[in-house]
Amino acid sequence: MQSSEPQIEIVRTALATDLWQGICADTPVPLQQHPLYGHALQSYGATVNQVFFLKDGQKIGTALLPHRKFFGAFRLATLFRGPLWTEPTIEPSTEAACLKALRNEYSPWRWNFLAALPEGCPASDTRTIYRKAGFRCVMTGFSTCWVDLRPDIDSLRGSLKGKWRNQLKGAEKKELQISIGGRKPHQYSWILEKETDQRSARGYQATPVGLVKAYVAAAPRKTTPPIMSVTALHKRDKVAGGLFLLHGNSATYHIGWAGQRGRDLNAQNLVLWTGMLALKEKGIRFLDLGGLNTAGLAGIARFKLGVGTAPTTFAGTYV
Repeated sequence: MQSSEPQIEIVRTALATDLWQGICADTPVPLQQHPLYGHALQSYGATVNQVFFLKDGQKIGTALLPHRKFFGAFRLATLFRGPLWTEPTIEPSTEAACLKALRNEYSPWRWNFLAALPEGCPASDTRTIYRKAGFRCVMTGFSTCWVDLRPDIDSLRGSLKGKWRNQLKGAEKKELQISIGGRKPHQYSWILEKETDQRSARGYQATPVGLVKAYVAAAPRKTTPPIMSVTALHKRDKVAGGLFLLHGNSATYHIGWAGQRGRDLNAQNLVLWTGMLALKEKGIRFLDLGGLNTAGLAGIARFKLGVGTAPTTFAGTYV
């Protein structure tokens, strides 16, 4: 009896910045699935492949797969927030077949492992698909907020939570000047320095700060800068700032900082709001506000939730 399971072919290629362009324009592109992120990881010693999923000879999806080798023999590939699909929806059976075909290329018996942290929602559907593909969940998922920037400005502002919007109104009345920067290091390096200091003070770890410069360096010079900084000044002093990384039709609120004076002035509300409007003007459709840590960084999580977008909780980590 012939199997009814879709026949999937997997093709691996070298990393290229234009490979994501076949992805559905109405699908958010996570930072971790953009080729520039892969190039930045390579500067830290990772091997990164681009994987295509073919059905009947046609590309239906792609994924970025960083690989690392530990102790000379143990190899781990990570599928983080992918794959990305060429159509806005994909049949669950086809997605499961793609994931199963990818998983079959790895073998724990050869110390060659694959871990997946899927983006898909709702999480319950994703769990079913991954189980069907032969994966098992080993860790619960994290949460983030995807802000849809496609609505008009009045609608975006109307979506803000009341307290957040009032803080924004207050900041707009203060003597704050806003400066928006691009790829020039002096425009954003001060935010990286503040981020290093606040990580040390608060005792948390995140993506290496140096990855930002590697990300910027990976982008061709004549293309749209893959970074945008927003700086709030009060009486010529930098009191708050935000750093956004651009990736395809999406962007990530990668770093935010506010000093005591900035917090008193609610300057970070103005920074994020100004950043949202500037990204929208650049044609960015979706903004990832970054992970929500309601335990260790509850204040930051509340700030992000104030934008008015419901959090998205992912299905977990699968092996």
